[in-house]
Amino acid sequence: MEYRTDEQVIARARQIAPLSDEDLKPLLTLVNGVREYCDLMESLMPELGGEIDVTKMSRNMDGDA
Repeated sequence: MEYRTDEQVIARARQIAPLSDEDLKPLLTLVNGVREYCDLMESLMPELGGEIDVTKMSRNMDGDA
């Protein structure tokens, strides 16, 4: 299930942890920011045409295994 609406995010968050009403606004801001970032990154990346073989990826930014 995708959590695209605030109500969906709140319902799922309350299943995971006890949250007060004042916890919700920062949580929604965080989730919306992460969603926007992921949508932007997805739009910038070309189609990969299948699954990514993570065994061939480097473990750090320098490319070291």
